[in-house]
Amino acid sequence: MPGFYGADFEQLRALAKSMSQQSEKMASLSAELGHLLSSVRWDGRDATVFRAAWDAGHGPILKRVAADLQSQAQDLFRDADEQARASAGTGGGAATPDGSGTPDSNPPGDPGPLDPDRPDVDVPGDVREDPDAGDPADIRQGQIGDCWLLAGMGSVAQMLEREGKVDEFLAEHLRPVGDPPTHWVVTLYQDGEPVEVTVEAKSTEGGVRGADGAPNWLSIYERAAAEQRGGSYEDIDGGFSDEAMELMTGKSADRDGEMDLAGIEDKLGEGQAVSVGSQDVKDDDFDWFWESDEVSRTDVVPNHAYIVVDVKTNGDGEKVVVLANPWGPSGGYMAGDDDQKSGTLELTEDEYKENFDSVYSVDLK
Repeated sequence: MPGFYGADFEQLRALAKSMSQQSEKMASLSAELGHLLSSVRWDGRDATVFRAAWDAGHGPILKRVAADLQSQAQDLFRDADEQARASAGTGGGAATPDGSGTPDSNPPGDPGPLDPDRPDVDVPGDVREDPDAGDPADIRQGQIGDCWLLAGMGSVAQMLEREGKVDEFLAEHLRPVGDPPTHWVVTLYQDGEPVEVTVEAKSTEGGVRGADGAPNWLSIYERAAAEQRGGSYEDIDGGFSDEAMELMTGKSADRDGEMDLAGIEDKLGEGQAVSVGSQDVKDDDFDWFWESDEVSRTDVVPNHAYIVVDVKTNGDGEKVVVLANPWGPSGGYMAGDDDQKSGTLELTEDEYKENFDSVYSVDLK
């Protein structure tokens, strides 16, 4: 285009979002194919050679492509954000409301409301003083598809609470501006380095809420994540929980495929925050391929992230995993689905493996 220099940041964000979504599909495809290959009844030399080729070549390649796509998507989100600030005449070192302008500070540029006809709501008081901050039951996901963010951050808060450190963590990562706060400076992390993101003390109508229906500390984190990842709540519609863990803590998080309950239990015992992802629904165009890889329980939300609360032995002597749905303890319904989805799940090893295929974790020690 004659006379044009730079980039259309809205188009960059759209491209980044599409690339992130394709990364998720690629990662899901890798996990599904690996599961199919391991579960098919096939013995002999050809089976051994084929599985070895998958484990050493095809499988890792698909995972690497998925990771590269996600990394490139995040680069595009950052480029779009920088272009938006440049176009507006504000650089990354612009002053924050408290007057502290540093290269790692992000000037206020709050994401707009989900619905222009429904203005943002105030988040009153000091959100750090939340006695239920580490309780998964105090999370109520709204209309944004950010279960990955809420499950990842909720699992971190839960483990910090168990270690008696959640209040300290929030005090270090949330800084109020004004009394009462008109803005919050949230310390997030990008490539392990702290980045201060300043947002108004508001939450979008339709965003995450606490058990009482009022905005809470996660409402501020959700707003800051939306600002950091591109500047719109749509920019956090889809992702992986390991990204949320890294965004919140700055520590490197793991993304694994199917794992047995003993492995998950070990992670919890080591002080790791853990969330899991459910399988997707079957695509009618590929019934022959996905038949064994869709969620088998009607009370499980497909393609959804859950917080791992515990791995324990139930009254029947079976090891079970306890999962918390970011929708809240009462669960809810999906559009066009009459089956209620549970807010809390207690699954045996077989039930878990039939419905979940991804594990996300971060060591907080």
